Amino acid sequence: MTLTAKKKYLLLSLAVVLLDQLSKWMISTHLPLYGTREVLPGFFRLWHVRNPGAVWGILSSHPNGLVPKIITILSILSLLLIVYYFLRIGAQCRLELVSFSFILGGAAGNIIDRLRLGYVVDFLDCSIKGRHWPTFNVADSFISIGVAILILSLWRGKCTQF
Repeated sequence: MTLTAKKKYLLLSLAVVLLDQLSKWMISTHLPLYGTREVLPGFFRLWHVRNPGAVWGILSSHPNGLVPKIITILSILSLLLIVYYFLRIGAQCRLELVSFSFILGGAAGNIIDRLRLGYVVDFLDCSIKGRHWPTFNVADSFISIGVAILILSLWRGKCTQF
């Protein structure tokens, strides 16, 4: 399948990037850093934070300024690997193409933050019965959904040529 034939999937990735960047811009301009807005009390709130670390804030408080640079480089390498698999996959693998589009768009959205700001803007914050889930963003959501779809597609086993 040529890149031209995958145009709708690339547009889907672009839509994810735009939605992610728009949501981060809105939070950054309308909610001060560390500011919160309760949406569903005791369950969901908007909380404007910065994550210079890896997933779930791992290594975010590491004193070495080299850590964010290493994480950015690893993120870019991961993005290139996703692009490689996206390009290799055939037209009949629509579910897989959607999953890679979500992952690609989410990864690109977070890399844009890392390159532009040196950190990722996170703002979606959930708790269930006092158990707190790490704060995340729209890009993280699409990456997670894309990975879940990819796992489902691999489990069903209909498209394994990549």
